[in-house]
Amino acid sequence: MAQTLLAQFQTAYRDLDLFPLLEPEKIQKFRVEYGREVLVRLKSEVKASKADGKVIFAGHRGCGKSTLLKQFAVEMASENFVVFFSIADTIEMSDVSHVNILYSIGLQLLEAAIFDKIPVDADISETLLGWTTITRKEILESEDKSAIGIDPGAIFKIFTASLKQERTFRQELERTFEKRISELVRNLDRLAAAIQIETNQAVLVIIDDLDKLDLSIVEPIYRNNLKSLFSPAFKIVFTIPVSAIQEPQVMGALTSEGIVRPNLFPVTKFYPRDDVRKINCEPVSKNIQLFEEVIRRRFPDSLLDPQTVRKMALMSGGVMRELVRIGRECCTECMVQIEIDPDRTDVCINDAILMRAIRNLRNDFARQIGGNYGLLQQVYETLKSVEGQDFIKLLHGLMVLEYENDALWYDVHPIVVDLLTREGVI
Repeated sequence: MAQTLLAQFQTAYRDLDLFPLLEPEKIQKFRVEYGREVLVRLKSEVKASKADGKVIFAGHRGCGKSTLLKQFAVEMASENFVVFFSIADTIEMSDVSHVNILYSIGLQLLEAAIFDKIPVDADISETLLGWTTITRKEILESEDKSAIGIDPGAIFKIFTASLKQERTFRQELERTFEKRISELVRNLDRLAAAIQIETNQAVLVIIDDLDKLDLSIVEPIYRNNLKSLFSPAFKIVFTIPVSAIQEPQVMGALTSEGIVRPNLFPVTKFYPRDDVRKINCEPVSKNIQLFEEVIRRRFPDSLLDPQTVRKMALMSGGVMRELVRIGRECCTECMVQIEIDPDRTDVCINDAILMRAIRNLRNDFARQIGGNYGLLQQVYETLKSVEGQDFIKLLHGLMVLEYENDALWYDVHPIVVDLLTREGVI
């Protein structure tokens, strides 16, 4: 019996890790109707934009952008040649630059063209695949070179692996194209044109996970190199963290390139701003029920105390990824209890388990806060932003959350509120 119970928690733990939802069967099993209005707005803007339009999609890390973007890609595919990829799957996240973002777009377009047997001029492939002496030598010396030959598809696999795993490859890429961005972009445009002619569909590229970059990386990309990043003559959707658009220089660069305002995926509000500090205030019913449903879809009823599910949702602050973190931490605590006492058959996610999980996550936040307790106290008391890099870092780290009414307002993550209370700050 204990092994069966343990297996159930292990399955739930794995199911909670299925974010974003990308596979059709997982979407069918686990997806709840979340962010539909945001999706419709995004589709409307992309459809209305020029042939070379660029769209910025912003939001807190973990708010559900990736799942929504995958759904967006599916719904746009009937009218566009859609290429959707995650920068995290393509490039080492600590080494992302505007050059290798553009190069990644080229590799993804080339792979899609090869897969669909779309004719591509040889010199385009040569520009994208023939520039590196290091990797070309490795290919020619491969034991399986007879199978590779000059097939771009086989070479493509090696290049994508090298881009992800090898710093020397990325350094050579930077040296090669840093002064030849216009040539790289010209070949991206030719590649997109070849696809459009063959398919009679406009090319739409969607780049996920740029919002997960550290601020020290993402800000220079959008602040200093936006013109290059926006230069391809086809539609691209970029992601960006909400903390980055707090930077006036980043917003100034976006505005100068025609971005009136980024599309925003707001954090789900459980309480109106005016009610957030009221005792015994009831949360917004449809919002809290949606988050509860995400948890219930991943657990048998026997593993959940019904009273605890709502508390799990509330402690997420309205951030989907935080709900997942809380759920997985609860699973871990339950699995530990079963391993320690294999005879137990009554283990479930109840208030005691949730308290243990929150303790662990609270300590994780405590390690990141540093000397910013006073700033967090100010946000808690005023529900307003604070000027300076420390506030932006707290926003990027989900210790502060941004909400929308008629005006923006801010609050401290519920788990961090718990920490501040214990520290006597509030």
